[in-house]
Amino acid sequence: MMKSVPTLLVLKALEREVSHGYRIAAWINETSEGALELKEGTLYPLLHGLEQKGLIVGEWRREAGQREVRVYRLTDRGRRQLHQDSRAWEGFSQGVSRILNQSGGVAHDPV
Repeated sequence: MMKSVPTLLVLKALEREVSHGYRIAAWINETSEGALELKEGTLYPLLHGLEQKGLIVGEWRREAGQREVRVYRLTDRGRRQLHQDSRAWEGFSQGVSRILNQSGGVAHDPV
């Protein structure tokens, strides 16, 4: 489940708006208050893979007075995947939280 977190975050970012890689990474970093950061070496291969799977579509676009950038948008398939993965993450994180919030008992040293 942990390996799917970057995918979940990128799909969520693209659910909000059509965006390019730098803006996606910045939104994730800002929204997580610096707790989560996607480096270029992770982000761009991930975007390429999501595009190959049909979860996102990329197109080249020239933004006002700037160079051409590749922007991505979520496909219907990507939206379905986001909702499916979000539900799975909720179950996973709740399970981990239940375990971590257990009060400590008597620790036993293995013999």
